[in-house]
Amino acid sequence: MKAGGFILVATLWVLAGLALLAAYVDSVVSANVEQAIRIKDGIDEDLDRRSTEATLLYLLATNRTNYRGLLLEQEQRFTDPFDEPLSGGGDGELWANGEAYQGLGEWRFSLQDEFGLVSVNEPQTWLFRALLKRFGVEAPDRVRLVARILDYIDVNHLLTLNGAEQWDYRRRRLPPPPNWIMATPAEIRRVIGFDALIDPQQWRSLKPLLTVRPPAGYNFNTMPLEVAAAALEVDDKVAVRLVQARQDGPVTHLGRISELTGTVTSNIDVDEVLLSPSRFLRLAFWRLDRGRRLVMGIEMTPFGEYAPWRKDYQYWERISEHAEHDPTTPARPTTPLFQES
Repeated sequence: MKAGGFILVATLWVLAGLALLAAYVDSVVSANVEQAIRIKDGIDEDLDRRSTEATLLYLLATNRTNYRGLLLEQEQRFTDPFDEPLSGGGDGELWANGEAYQGLGEWRFSLQDEFGLVSVNEPQTWLFRALLKRFGVEAPDRVRLVARILDYIDVNHLLTLNGAEQWDYRRRRLPPPPNWIMATPAEIRRVIGFDALIDPQQWRSLKPLLTVRPPAGYNFNTMPLEVAAAALEVDDKVAVRLVQARQDGPVTHLGRISELTGTVTSNIDVDEVLLSPSRFLRLAFWRLDRGRRLVMGIEMTPFGEYAPWRKDYQYWERISEHAEHDPTTPARPTTPLFQES
């Protein structure tokens, strides 16, 4: 009896040990499976983003543009670049004014003509000062800030009136100015005094309106409403007339702008009004559940030796308020290339 009882107890201990081992193996397997699923989801997510980017670049390189963005055609037609433009309106459009579109998977994307924005590397222009004024920066502060930006980007270490050079930054224990043009719009926050004039909430609204590209004209067909309002020195209620009108036809001359807004601007020459998007474009990609977006600046180079585009800069940033919500349905259909099979 004693021997039988011992065997029974030993058997029970063995079974208990096997149960614990099975539970441990199950937990390890479950954790590994969950990790594998997360890795797979991450790979699928990255693949969707890269595929959206590649598709958009392909469309930009192979389709025509009109006054406000990219024309899409189911059947592509190719001509010599020096021939007369093809007629027709295409099968859809991707607007180059920051409109949000659905990409592959859960990704969203937008396309913005950078000549519809305001350059941080040309702070002495009237439009840069007008944009600062719109955000409440007083005239004396605008003068000081422009001087400090010029000192930040010029190639010498000479101090200009109202400016700030390397010793000013060292005294405040700040990184010295590179004395070169800014690589991204966010770099303007490194200029002494900028954060004191533009608070974080204002910065979230201002940043999407800035570019590093030098201005070569003014495209009222792709300008965000805030830039158009600053350029014409009118409030949003007046500027929205122009934004609404360009949905039906191009804004091609100053007379049309005056007709729509009731104002005449002396800062823009007739020849400076651009009729179509430039070759400098800002692409943005984001997911609503990630809180970050990828921003890249590209230059279309149709006669390039290696590729019809060149990527000039790229960075990740936290999603601003204007991109945190689900985008409205695009005003025009996109393309089957963005529809998953």
